Amino acid sequence: MLLDAFGLQRDPFADTADPAFYYETIANASNRRRLFECLADGRGLAVVVGPVGAGKTSLFNAVTARLLEDPRYLVGLILDPTFSGETQLLRAVIAALGFPPLDSADMQPRGLREHLKRHLFDATVEQQRQAVLLIDEAQLLDEGLLESLRVLLNFQLDERKLLSIGLAGQAEIAEAVLRRPNLSDRVATWLDIGPLTESEAGGLIDHRLRRAGFAGERSPFGEPALAEMWRRSSGLPRRLGALARESLEVAAERGAREVQIDDVRDAARRLPPVTPQLKVGHTLPVLETTEPLTPKRAWWQLWGAAR
Repeated sequence: MLLDAFGLQRDPFADTADPAFYYETIANASNRRRLFECLADGRGLAVVVGPVGAGKTSLFNAVTARLLEDPRYLVGLILDPTFSGETQLLRAVIAALGFPPLDSADMQPRGLREHLKRHLFDATVEQQRQAVLLIDEAQLLDEGLLESLRVLLNFQLDERKLLSIGLAGQAEIAEAVLRRPNLSDRVATWLDIGPLTESEAGGLIDHRLRRAGFAGERSPFGEPALAEMWRRSSGLPRRLGALARESLEVAAERGAREVQIDDVRDAARRLPPVTPQLKVGHTLPVLETTEPLTPKRAWWQLWGAAR
């Protein structure tokens, strides 16, 4: 319904990390540059942290796409790091980078590390390529396996690491890294992905609409509706997109071509309440504060600024 109502060719707010819809704010551009340079230059470990829906995966995808375009980089991506132990982790790293599996009955961590080191050395020295490993949803990684990743960072030449590692995840991975000084000291780049400002939120909405084929002279979202969506989403892109889509649906259902603030409020009732935990049997009220939300920074988010 919303495609026909607003002249769209595709859903502008699908919950995917489609690079075609990637919207780059000034902060995003800086983060993308810093993450790319850290990984491409073989500087070691990069950590990207932020709340659910802040755009960590979109940032990873943008950097990954650029790395894959250049044959100088060998890229491996792990999306589900729920490994049972070090052996499974090392085998996944070897497979992600496209190296042949260990042709031996010895599948112990020591043998796997040596196998990986040989192939990393060949890729770096013989092929003149920088190997890059990106692990998304890193908060799911067993904390004990962080030591295994630290050991891989010991593989290096005089001027760079044989393997660059990027971790992206929620607060748990930040806390886990900081609990290990021997690992936190290895962090070359720390990126704290924060919420969008109100103007950035408006820019993202307009960008996605235009990329989806919207050709109107002005956005179907008026300023009051945009302000309400930003407030209710706390500036988090995923929640913002969900609210925008539902708001378009509500407006289309009433035959309108412009989204009003009441459409946003009705749309919010169609989505799960914003809450850290939703207990079974409890219905949480929809947020009704009239003050703009300014998300507070947790203590661990100050680490990057203190370095």
